[in-house]
Amino acid sequence: MSSERHYIIGTAGHIDHGKSSLVRALTGTDPDRLPEEQRRGVTIELGFAHLTLTDDSEEETVFELGIVDVPGHADFVNNMVAGVGGMDVALFVVAADDGWMPQSEEHLHILTFLGVQRCVVALTKSDLAEDLDFSIEFVRDSLRDTILENAPIVPVSSVTGEGIEQLRTALCSQLVSAPPVADFGKPLLPVDRAFSVKGIGTVVTGTLSGGPLGMGDGLTLQPDGLAAHVRAIQNHSQSVETAHPGMRTALNLPELQVSTRDRSGVRRGTLLTGVHAGPPADTINISMQRLSREIPGQLATRRDLPSGRRVRVHHGSGSTGARIYFIEGRSISPGQTMLAQLRLDEPRFMMVGDHVVLRDCSGEATVGGALVLDADASRRRLRNEEQVCFLRQRAEAPGNLSVLLTSALERDSLVDLAELKLRLRFSDGEIDEVVEELLTGGVACEVGSHLAAASWWEGLLTRASSLVGAFHRKNADLPGLHLEDLRQSVLDGLPHPGLFDLVVQHLGERGIIQRGTILAEEAFTPALSDDIRAAAEKIEQALRREPLSPPGRAELATGSSSQRALSFLIRSGTATELSNKVIILTETYDQACEQILGFLQSQGQATASDLRQHLDTSRRVIMPLLERMDTEGKTRRSGDYRTAVS
Repeated sequence: MSSERHYIIGTAGHIDHGKSSLVRALTGTDPDRLPEEQRRGVTIELGFAHLTLTDDSEEETVFELGIVDVPGHADFVNNMVAGVGGMDVALFVVAADDGWMPQSEEHLHILTFLGVQRCVVALTKSDLAEDLDFSIEFVRDSLRDTILENAPIVPVSSVTGEGIEQLRTALCSQLVSAPPVADFGKPLLPVDRAFSVKGIGTVVTGTLSGGPLGMGDGLTLQPDGLAAHVRAIQNHSQSVETAHPGMRTALNLPELQVSTRDRSGVRRGTLLTGVHAGPPADTINISMQRLSREIPGQLATRRDLPSGRRVRVHHGSGSTGARIYFIEGRSISPGQTMLAQLRLDEPRFMMVGDHVVLRDCSGEATVGGALVLDADASRRRLRNEEQVCFLRQRAEAPGNLSVLLTSALERDSLVDLAELKLRLRFSDGEIDEVVEELLTGGVACEVGSHLAAASWWEGLLTRASSLVGAFHRKNADLPGLHLEDLRQSVLDGLPHPGLFDLVVQHLGERGIIQRGTILAEEAFTPALSDDIRAAAEKIEQALRREPLSPPGRAELATGSSSQRALSFLIRSGTATELSNKVIILTETYDQACEQILGFLQSQGQATASDLRQHLDTSRRVIMPLLERMDTEGKTRRSGDYRTAVS
């Protein structure tokens, strides 16, 4: 039973080494579609073709291949980079009669920086070689100590057809061992062409990766944030219901307009993502790599690149200007790898694990490549110890999901799991599985919708509960620690201030309870020290001498001990605070309420003056007393009169 797999093959190589002719010989399709390309015999824009190969082993596999033909001329390297970002196998072309040339070297650098793992070298124009064995050996020497060192070299002639079948076999051999194109449920389509068709609307093409796309699916155009829905899908001019990762894909998106000078819209370099992909970012942290091999004619490849220098960042099918800042040094030399931060001129949506190519700001030299370690980075505390450790961990194991998660926990202590998922090239299921392992292993714990480092969260709760206990020991007469006081004490330990409520909630597991705005140990009972107890007894005696003509607050609380004693009497319910200045015993308040209600029930209504005379008290006491009764719903005021509430 045969199976079908989709991959992308991208060409690379120096100008006039026969890339387009080779694609035509392999597929029967001329990738040079522009009249100027056909007139000049030079590839300027990206060209596309389709090739089907079959592996005739025990389990027959059909490979449906999209071929992206890129320009080889130095003037069109930017177009070349736009076409090779999604390739699975590189078809590296070197002419037998010309040998290794400057653009051969630059294209090798670019493939290295993009992390291409599989390649076949086509030694074209083999019919023109004077000594074919020497040409093969010359190319092999040029590939020594590079990613192409062990790539098969196949002599071919697009004119005679010699070697074409052997080239197909070599490509098939590379594809048999290739893993399926990653599908992590997050579709990404870097747009390499966008045009409008009368009666149909906007059509875009690109190489789909990350996840499938179906009819009617919603998309977001990055970085503009424009929404679109898929009306129709084609793969190699054939209509399909669903496009899968690894397919050359054409989408009809009638809601989008093609970008022009006067309007924003879709164009080459923009990126289509799923609707839940999240926003683009203007700062990313990377591990930058430079090769020790120089590119002939490009002086920048021999020089150090200093921190703060402007560069051109190529990602997917687009590019943007940026300024680069090195985290571990002041400059990077050829042959070095170094952590760095890119501050982009315009936001771009990237994911952890993406590859980017860096060229100088003039676009004349390829100076390095990079792996994205943090796709939505902060510009603050760029070189602090936690940040450097976080980036080193990710740089050493960029494909290890456990490391990606634990590094975030170690740096940030608390991470928004939903937000983190948006930037990782793993499915939600894969991430949830590793999260479960971290939870089971005690490395992490769940805090609301966040994932927390278990040791950090445990330390935070321990600190908060200790603060409550320490407050009790120092203030045995007080009911507990105010929430705001605890908030100020622990806020520095919280990456997200809104999580303070979760801290309070989890303190309940440690015997800390909340009473209104107070936190206290569940078993705690306020107790008075001798000096405060004596002051409280003195205040209580003063309030009993003339219950409805009490001394003012200033007379009752003349020092720190008497102030704390008065506060204790109020909190414990022994005394009632009628106003800032008037405090009476609670039993006095209850008796006064009883007398007032009895008077109102017998009289029907009464003024404040009537009630003052009835109680034989002063206006200073009767007014706040009546206002409190109104507030508690015992009496109702209407103009100057009050009535009892039945």
